[in-house]
Amino acid sequence: MLERNELGVVKISRQVIAGIASRSAREIKGVQGIGGGFLNRMGHIFGIDSFQSVKSEILTNGEVIVSIPIIIEYGKEVSSMAQEVQEKIRKDIEELTGLEVARVDVRVEEVK
Repeated sequence: MLERNELGVVKISRQVIAGIASRSAREIKGVQGIGGGFLNRMGHIFGIDSFQSVKSEILTNGEVIVSIPIIIEYGKEVSSMAQEVQEKIRKDIEELTGLEVARVDVRVEEVK
């Protein structure tokens, strides 16, 4: 996303969007982590933000699409957890960036 104003240019990268999505999902009670393999899990263990498996795209109209794999806690209802993640990610991205979120795709990768 590129925005021009009287002071210059503001550019929000896809990595910023992915980072917001990752943190938003992990804030939800019942989300154990972000899926996507060994590097993401090791990053989470050591407190390093590794959100390589979170994909984001900024469309030409400025809307955002996010795809995120999650790991949820055993005993939680899968569909409602996924929907809660979608809603929180959309809300946080829109509030923090001013960009409109067109879609949030959640893939429940594991139950722990």
